[in-house]
Amino acid sequence: MSTVKSLPSGNFQLRVSNKLLGKTRYATFDSREQALSYGQHLETLLAQGIVPGALLQERVAPVSAWSMARCIAEYVRHNSAPVSDVKLLDTVRVQLASTSTAHLNDDWAESWVRRMKRIDNLAPSTIRHRHGALARCIDWMLRKHPEVLAQNPLRLLKRGFASYTDDDNRAVIGAGKQPRHDIERDRRLDADEETRILQVLAARHCERTLFVLAPETAMRLRECYTLETKQVSLNKKTIFLDRTKNGDHRQVPLSSTAIALLKDYQAADAASIEQRDGRLFPFWNGEPSVTALDATTIDLSRTYRLVFRDAGVTNFHFHDIRHEATCRLYEKTTLSDVLIAKITGHKSTRMLQRYASLRGSDLAPHLW
Repeated sequence: MSTVKSLPSGNFQLRVSNKLLGKTRYATFDSREQALSYGQHLETLLAQGIVPGALLQERVAPVSAWSMARCIAEYVRHNSAPVSDVKLLDTVRVQLASTSTAHLNDDWAESWVRRMKRIDNLAPSTIRHRHGALARCIDWMLRKHPEVLAQNPLRLLKRGFASYTDDDNRAVIGAGKQPRHDIERDRRLDADEETRILQVLAARHCERTLFVLAPETAMRLRECYTLETKQVSLNKKTIFLDRTKNGDHRQVPLSSTAIALLKDYQAADAASIEQRDGRLFPFWNGEPSVTALDATTIDLSRTYRLVFRDAGVTNFHFHDIRHEATCRLYEKTTLSDVLIAKITGHKSTRMLQRYASLRGSDLAPHLW
């Protein structure tokens, strides 16, 4: 029997009890859907008298073994994976090219994480991102090719697996490197800083419009510069994003400021927008390849970095605007965490909370 419950961290814990397991087993997932899916898969195996190798603590050879490179290639070919996952899996594919699915158990999972810390010296956030991308790939393999593997050991790693332990710290320092830790940015944009930025952008219509749109919608930079007119509905007061960083689609509600901004912009740049086949902004040439998108992101990030410098705004990146936008949703509305996550596109309240860098000075007026 499997049950799922939410955790204070925003994750979801799967609890599985079965006499074949000997004791109750637990696993933590980013979403309820992932936990339920894995729980159902595990119950199906247990009903057939099959106990995954990671739970038996022994190596069990599958009927057929694939290389991880082949698994990743099949997953990417048959799924509309987000660009971020494709890039992560490309890196993982090189690292695990010769690894066989026959070796995928808890020992392998822990060894892979140790390597990312002690050899590659990656930040915990990078380890979590690679883990998540590969875990989703293996989940798909379990559903589509159960003859190749019958478990996903990445889902059974303990909470906090990406953090450096004392043993990891000693190993890294012994190799002449420094342990890595999570660095959560909480940079907010002050009103006078925003005013100075807008002054720098006063004569740059496209860059100014994109800059104002970002905090009004909490959209990512790439979601902004790839917008097309068909995605914007001023009558319905929404922008429809059909391909986001997470691979999902969502509708972003528009504030009155955003509606007026987009209405004026489309009217002033109608001819140019038509020449670009409906693309709102001129920064991207419409090429959907990862290379073209990455190049545009780099160029725009550099552009705004120079704008912030000219405005005298230090230690501020364009992505910080997404933190600012999330905080404003909390400060200016009475929307719940769930509804704000619908707007921002965060899959869990844990991730949403990382973006809610609320100032004590802004919260103080709400107290007695």
